[in-house]
Parts: sequence; structure tokens; C-alpha cells
Amino acid sequence: MRVSIKLRFEKPLILPLHYHHIIQAVVLKWLNDENYSKFIHNTGYEYNNRKFKMYTFSRLEGKFIIDKHNKTITYFDEANLLVSTADDEFLKYLVNNILINSDFNILGNEVLIDQIKLIHPDIKTKGRFRTKSPIVVYSTFEHNGNKKTYYYNPMENEFEQLIRDNLIKKYIAFYNIEPSDTSFKLVPIKNKNLKENIILYKGIVIKGWSGEFDIEGSEELIKIAYDAGLGSKNSQGFGCIELI
Repeated sequence: MRVSIKLRFEKPLILPLHYHHIIQAVVLKWLNDENYSKFIHNTGYEYNNRKFKMYTFSRLEGKFIIDKHNKTITYFDEANLLVSTADDEFLKYLVNNILINSDFNILGNEVLIDQIKLIHPDIKTKGRFRTKSPIVVYSTFEHNGNKKTYYYNPMENEFEQLIRDNLIKKYIAFYNIEPSDTSFKLVPIKNKNLKENIILYKGIVIKGWSGEFDIEGSEELIKIAYDAGLGSKNSQGFGCIELI
């Protein structure tokens, strides 16, 4: 399940070009429950020493301009944010706090919540989606005593396989059972703005891919993908998708 949040700005909202960590902090602050916030931030749902937060969010969508010299992005008037989660408790805390506090502050800028809308998806075993934030798929390995990270692209077989494996782990971590069907297929649509995105998250380079993809397989895995995000680093604002 997810919410669509319409934000309104009294003055243009100026953010760093790479603002994922700022929106992540806003989302966690919206939870407004100390124990639950600590659980999500520090622990999450665990499987084989992996921790999953089971939420993701989109980029801000609205009218904007980019200042390449100052490395900022400025949004005018309003923008829309999607927050998606597999955990109903997460959504309950978030929505309740937003309804009570309809304004907040981002880097000294006053932001008003103009509208909030719950979205109930119609999950099917076959369809198409577009990314609302880039999909990140990677592996880490040792090379000459140093840890290296390799980011996969959608044309590599490992991209689909690692996403599938990640969805299965998320499902087991959240539901404590294995999915009854683990079939999963992901095909990039090459003529639909498929492109690589390079993002700095607190100074760390992260590479992801945005565009449109065909998806087919287990309804259980597709639902987890929609709710909790595709690929890795979902709680940092990656892998949010929209079915079309």
C-alpha cells in the first residue's frame, strides 16, 4: 500500500541536486513514534543477517529547474511524493502524523501538505511499470584486499536474478514464510527513456536505472516489489515503481 502526498511551497523549495537523504529524514520524522521509528531505522525485518526496512519513496515530481553550477534543484509551487510500504503500521503512523501536522520544514523552507491520498494497487501477474525512483542492483566483492561494488545494468542477466532473489528474501523476512510461487521476469523497454542515474547519497556514489519495464511472475513477489521497492537501498529512496 502507499500514499500520494501533494506538497505545496509558499516559496520555491531549493534542495541539493542529490536530496534522497533529506526526503528519507522527512519520512522517518513523519512516523512520530519513538519505538517504531527505532525499529525501522535500526532493525527492520531480518532474514539471514539481512535487514529490510520494507518501505520506499519516489523522487519529488513537479515543476523544477536545475542549477548545475550550484548543484541545486528548485521546485516551484508544488510537488508530489509517493511513499510505499508493505507494513500497515508504517503507513498508519505516517498518515496519522501528517493529518495532525499539515506543515513541516525542509532546510529552512516551510512546506505545506495540500493533499494525501491512499492508493490500493490492483496487483496482477503480468504488466508494465515505470520507475518513480531508480532501481539499484549491485554486488560487493574483495579485490586486492579492498571491498569493491559492482552495479548491474538491466541488460545483464544478473540484474533480473538478483532482483528476484532480493524479493524472495524480503517476502520471507516480512511474512516469515516462503512465497508459494517464486517465478519472476523483468524486461526493460529500451525505447522508453531507459537510462542510468548516478546519485550521491551522503557522499557515496550509487548507480541505478530508470525507465519502463515489463514484469511477469508471482503475484506475491510483484506485490512486495510494488509495496517495498525493487532492488536494493529502497529505504534510501530507490526502487519505487508505478504500475501502468
